[in-house]
Amino acid sequence: MRSILLPVAMLGVMLILACEPELGSPCDPFQVKVLARVKVQAGTNDLVRDVALDSDSCSAALCASTDGSRPYCTKQCEGDAECAEAGEGFSCQAIVAFGELACVDFTPADACDADGNGDGYPCDCVTVDGEPSVLVKKYCAAAATTIDARDAEYGRAKFVVP
Repeated sequence: MRSILLPVAMLGVMLILACEPELGSPCDPFQVKVLARVKVQAGTNDLVRDVALDSDSCSAALCASTDGSRPYCTKQCEGDAECAEAGEGFSCQAIVAFGELACVDFTPADACDADGNGDGYPCDCVTVDGEPSVLVKKYCAAAATTIDARDAEYGRAKFVVP
């Protein structure tokens, strides 16, 4: 009986270690498809919502790149505790400053012009007084070094932008 328990226990440990959390995992198995949608550039962040990305990989259809990191699955959050499932290095952050994924009070350019003068102002993530919105949306995010460490942990080659 003892000789059976050890291999079964080892298999259980291997299965637990092999399960990567969705948050932080690659957005889609096809890198070319992801890079056609997500801008990856050192010093910048990008966030897209695209149902064309593998829904098995990213159930929220949100894919982020932070500081030029490999694009990874994320979700909207209100606090760091909601990002804990991703592991160490993830926190709840405002990662984009404009567009509908950046703020709750986003107004598209074609619907702007609150003052009626035809210039389309204010729009995007700006209040009617022209101040930046305080109703920002936040997402589970991590530094590029955290994403690199995650790739090493799960046996993926270092991400390099082609």
